[in-house]
Amino acid sequence: MIKVLFILSILITGVSLVFAYKNGRSFADVRNNIAQINVEIANEKKADAALVAECARLSGDVAKVKGDLDIESEKLKQTKNRLLLAENDAKRVQEELDSNLKKKTDLETQLTDLPVGVKPETIAQDINKMKQEQAELEAQALAKADEVKKEEAKIGDIQKRLADVERKIEDRRKLFERNSLQARILAVNSDWGFVVIDAGKASGIEQDTKLLVTRNRQTIGKISVMSVDGSRSVASIVPDAVLGNIGIAPGDSVILENLTAGQ
Repeated sequence: MIKVLFILSILITGVSLVFAYKNGRSFADVRNNIAQINVEIANEKKADAALVAECARLSGDVAKVKGDLDIESEKLKQTKNRLLLAENDAKRVQEELDSNLKKKTDLETQLTDLPVGVKPETIAQDINKMKQEQAELEAQALAKADEVKKEEAKIGDIQKRLADVERKIEDRRKLFERNSLQARILAVNSDWGFVVIDAGKASGIEQDTKLLVTRNRQTIGKISVMSVDGSRSVASIVPDAVLGNIGIAPGDSVILENLTAGQ
């Protein structure tokens, strides 16, 4: 009887050691998986930080370009004002010229009545002087018009650069929003192996997009998108990617498996 009890105790001890060894290996595998997931999360945070820095730099570029545009717009406004003044001066001189020509005509009709020795040389000199002033003002107006065209060309170039920068910022914003996807599982069909998530085309999700399922910041599985609409998507559960005996459930978070780098 003592021998039997001794043999039973040895068997029980052996079985206990086997279960302890298996549990130790499972715990080590889980701990290694958690460490790898933490590394991946850290890399994703670095990528997000780089995108945020790029958006900040592009925002600075937009502010600078807008400042340049304001300066060039003010220059164009001042040039147009100077051109308007020059045109008004030219108009005024033309009116004076017309008035003097009329006076000249009137004087010429009266020349026959002038005393002997009286000559209209002074009137002719004044008319020639006004004609010269008019020619100078017209030349100034043409020069101002050329300046306005040059300023408008500069503003057009600045507006084009501004539109390009704004387009790049919009692209970066859409990329950042896609990489920052935070969706949740709405429903799970374990029998057919698919889930429904609350994100679709509006969030940048496309067919065959691979997503990670997380719970309490721990990755517990992977899904692959089968169909997408505006705000909902249906995805199949990747069986080999589900962690241990943990099942995917409604309320679990969903993130992109692979982030997209900016250009």
